[in-house]
Amino acid sequence: MDAHMVFWKCRVPCFLFFIWSLNCGVCVEVTVPRDPVMQQKGSNVEIPCHYKTSVGKNFVLEWRFAGGSTAPDAGTQILYFANDVLYKPSRQADRLSLLNKSPTLGDASIQLNNIRASDAGTYICEVNNPPDFDGTGTGLVNLVVLMPPSTPVCKGSTSGHIGSDVTFSCSSSEGVPTPIYSWTLLDSKQPLPTSHMVQNQEKGTLVLTNLTLQLSGTYRCTATNEFGHHSCQISLHVTGVSKAGAVAGALIGAILALFLLGAIVLYILRYRRNRLAKKKPQSEYSGNEIREDATAPGIFNPKERRDSKSESQLLENVSSRPGSASTTKSHLKNLII
Repeated sequence: MDAHMVFWKCRVPCFLFFIWSLNCGVCVEVTVPRDPVMQQKGSNVEIPCHYKTSVGKNFVLEWRFAGGSTAPDAGTQILYFANDVLYKPSRQADRLSLLNKSPTLGDASIQLNNIRASDAGTYICEVNNPPDFDGTGTGLVNLVVLMPPSTPVCKGSTSGHIGSDVTFSCSSSEGVPTPIYSWTLLDSKQPLPTSHMVQNQEKGTLVLTNLTLQLSGTYRCTATNEFGHHSCQISLHVTGVSKAGAVAGALIGAILALFLLGAIVLYILRYRRNRLAKKKPQSEYSGNEIREDATAPGIFNPKERRDSKSESQLLENVSSRPGSASTTKSHLKNLII
């Protein structure tokens, strides 16, 4: 290959490099760390941001903050530098400052003092230097605030029957990294029996199954990470009556109550019936006493008819006989008597 061909093959790449060099002279290149910046709560932290550009009179530096899960595009302005004047329109103003008093030398880093949990989130560094509009003029930095767990809250049932199940929960509102939760039974010489418990150290739950009297007591939950630990307590009282026994007792009690109610109703009905029977009117006769063999007036008595017939026959026989009237009278007298 002759020298002429080599010249033309080198000419095109060199020309492109020259054009890129001219463009780079009018662009902004912002550099920030790729990994999150981590710092413990209560300490001071530096959030780096470096740039390359030819700073002119139109140079503007802006920092925005998107806390928690807020999108970076929705971040609020926390620092603004233009025309050698610094503005800090945010609640962090008294704790926020530029790492260098003049951010026109390629370093736009900031410092945040006495950081809090609310300071965690995304920080956006943006450099504008018209007419340099090309390149990457924005950088995102993620700040992680490390802190020990806050005092957890223990919740759950405080009583249970033998053979039943109870569930406890434990959670901290703060803690970075995420705390690990562990449960212990106080005043117990032995650890919790694995056959009666299901524990989730990430969620902080504890399920006690098939309760026994030995599981009564005070339970402590401890939330722990690399920066500290805190704990809470909850007490459990296990009664000696199983759930099945309690149900059976309640059923028997209901049956006895129904039986007693039925007996009361039956007694009331019988009492009312006897009382009504006593109130019925009874026939009483206040006149002279009547013999059992007496016949009521107007009623025909065959016995009396037989006696009168016998008497008339006797009178006929006597009158037909020859005799004195005295004999007849005496017989009549005897009959009458």
